[in-house]
Amino acid sequence: MSLTAFYALAAFVLVFAILAVTTASMVRAALSLAITFFLIAGLYLLLGSPALAAIQFMVNASAIPIMTLFIIMMTQSRTSAGPRSWQIVAGLLAAAAALVFFKGNVGHGDGQITPVSPETLGVNLLQAALLPFEVASVLLLLAMVGAIVLARRRAG
Repeated sequence: MSLTAFYALAAFVLVFAILAVTTASMVRAALSLAITFFLIAGLYLLLGSPALAAIQFMVNASAIPIMTLFIIMMTQSRTSAGPRSWQIVAGLLAAAAALVFFKGNVGHGDGQITPVSPETLGVNLLQAALLPFEVASVLLLLAMVGAIVLARRRAG
């Protein structure tokens, strides 16, 4: 893995993630989010996990931004008010807390990563993480139904 390529991709991930949160145009925010997810899939490829990169690309980089664009178009909300000052402060505090947490918890292993086959990954995800997957799918369904209800109320 090229360390330079990893840091370059990570920098682009940060730039597009910040754009996704701070831009006033909802369509541009959704596009920035899609690019962020796509770049994260590239990070997974650089880290030697093509199965996780494929899942990231199929689910996060394609399905979630498309659904977000449908919601934006159905609700006719094209712009946002932008972040408030307390939201910026809260975001900076959360970032600082995450840095402190990761600084204290990362790097305590032997540095070896054991490769996992896609079959083992699928079995683990469908056994250990089945409930979170189902909860996420229900929440996404509820978000779509809510967007449709809001769009119909405004139209009628």
